[in-house]
Amino acid sequence: MVTAGIYMVARCHTLFDRSPYALGVVAIIGAATAIFAACIGMVQHDIKRVLAYSTVSQLGYMFLACGVGAYTAGIFHLLTHAFFKALLFLAAGSVIHALSGEQDMRKMGGLWKKIPITFWTMTMGVVAIAGIPPWAGFFSKDEILFRAFTSDNPLGKLLWAVGLITAGMTSFYMFRLWFKTFFGESRMEEAAHDAHHHDAHASHGVHESPWIMLFPLVVLAILSVIGGWVGVPAALGGHNEMEHFLAPVFESGATAETATNVVSHGLELTLAAVSVLTAALGFVVAFLFYFKKPGTAAALAQRAPGLYRFVENKFYIDELYHVAIITPLLMFTRLILAGVIDGGVVNGFGALSGATTRGLSSLTRRMQSGNIRSYAGWLAIGAAAVLVVMIFGRTLWLH
Repeated sequence: MVTAGIYMVARCHTLFDRSPYALGVVAIIGAATAIFAACIGMVQHDIKRVLAYSTVSQLGYMFLACGVGAYTAGIFHLLTHAFFKALLFLAAGSVIHALSGEQDMRKMGGLWKKIPITFWTMTMGVVAIAGIPPWAGFFSKDEILFRAFTSDNPLGKLLWAVGLITAGMTSFYMFRLWFKTFFGESRMEEAAHDAHHHDAHASHGVHESPWIMLFPLVVLAILSVIGGWVGVPAALGGHNEMEHFLAPVFESGATAETATNVVSHGLELTLAAVSVLTAALGFVVAFLFYFKKPGTAAALAQRAPGLYRFVENKFYIDELYHVAIITPLLMFTRLILAGVIDGGVVNGFGALSGATTRGLSSLTRRMQSGNIRSYAGWLAIGAAAVLVVMIFGRTLWLH
């Protein structure tokens, strides 16, 4: 469901192509989402939360592609992202299973020898999402950046720069997850000691997952490597079969992919090289911060504690959302819907209906008393009423 919006925008390209402003809004929101979620993912400690914000960031990448008219590139990244992100989430589940439910990366470390199959398969996913060739993520991500750079959008170069910075951040926080989870000294026994208990979190309790969990990881690891080969561009010696496959869908759109201007392969290769160097830079920074000098990141956080807490708390978006949307909605539902509508109108109408029914039934009960003299009296009253109507009613009608 999270990728349904990408499909919808791409499938409705004939509408979006007729509104450059709408496409521009899509591209800007996509780029902003990509870098915003990447910032949050850089400082999260829960292994699944890092991957969750990574998913948000990659969705921003796909919307960025659609916003610059590169619908094929967006769908292509949706395809490759399915491979390596499914692998990463399942591999994270395998890590959590190995640690008997632990998800905090601060309590991990040194796992690569203890769960080698999980380690190697997850490594394939990390390298793929980082955009290292020839893994799948490189080709789709490079296609998006190239289309953004060469698009007709006036903000094309700026969107490309945001996408490139996001690519470096993605490489950094994914290798951060990789180093903190699998390398360094094991922090599981220390965490158990701090909590004053020893249980399966201790290093001697770490165990590899069963093959029913590992087999899907192996399959997805293979797809994370070769899944992008269906979209190798001509500049890199391929035929971009993905573009040919989707051509009947997008050939009518005035997109960046069908533009008449021819861009040299040299520019595409240059941009690809810049993308790879950016991913490599993210790896190097993560290597220095979390492997070579593990205390570097903590020292930097202490120098700017306010900024670090601001990002760690997700820019307080959840709190703002609670204050601006959830609280007013709760007040509206409790005061208006529950108090006035439900309590006053609905319950009041029900109470009025019940009271009316009880009154009419009481009157009817009095009339149907079972007393013969009472019935005779009602009959006499009824007959008198009929006579009055017949006599005086006719006179009034004639006048």
